[in-house]
Amino acid sequence: MISSLKVALLILGLLCPCSADITPRGPPCNVNSREANELEENLAVNQLAILHLLNKDPSDTMYERMSTMESKVQENLRHLNEVVEECTTLREDHMKVQEDLRLLREVVEEFSTLREDLIALKNFVYVGKFFHHDGKKFYMNRNEKLSWTASRRWCQVRGGDLAQPTGDLTAFLQQVHQLFLPYVGSAAHEGVWLGASDIASEGHFLWVSGTQLPNNFPWRGGQPDNAGGHEDCLEYIYWTHGRTFSYNDFVCRNPRYFVCEL
Repeated sequence: MISSLKVALLILGLLCPCSADITPRGPPCNVNSREANELEENLAVNQLAILHLLNKDPSDTMYERMSTMESKVQENLRHLNEVVEECTTLREDHMKVQEDLRLLREVVEEFSTLREDLIALKNFVYVGKFFHHDGKKFYMNRNEKLSWTASRRWCQVRGGDLAQPTGDLTAFLQQVHQLFLPYVGSAAHEGVWLGASDIASEGHFLWVSGTQLPNNFPWRGGQPDNAGGHEDCLEYIYWTHGRTFSYNDFVCRNPRYFVCEL
């Protein structure tokens, strides 16, 4: 391999083919001494620069460039990891906030339901009376008289329906009677709505759940008779003169107290 110095000298020879101590083979160099000195100095500077470049391994320059690039890549990766970590933290925080909001909504909904239940219970306590029969809970409204349809809607709004007693139906009626008796007026008879009718099919009384009344249902004698052709709803009826009570069919649109099953 040609040495760096030889290459430099070769280049210098190409740059200036003249020589001060050798008789020129061609035409004489037309330069004065000052120009020669300047050229010599310039040549020396370029010679050192060329030697420096020739002595510098090109791979070193490439390594420096790659090292610089690697440093930049590492810095970018570090910054990217910081951003990813920050985003992950923000996402986890967001998920936690969402979960907290979900739990809060559940608590608010639960308290709202409880508040409504307490309001309904307060209304129940002030206007009527609870009682139990055959393992079921009932409520008698003694505060207002409504039609059979409106009575049923009143019960449904409060989470129930008109009463559908089971078991000993005479015993059920006795409980209703004891709660109702203090509110009996001066009329010949007073009634309380219960949850059965033959609105769908005349003569076939069904509970509001859709099941049929038992065959041995204890109707008052001669009932149901559909008097006047419009008696389609079941009531408890109290006859003030005979002081008797029983089950009867009556006109649905007439206002009555009523019993809800909860």
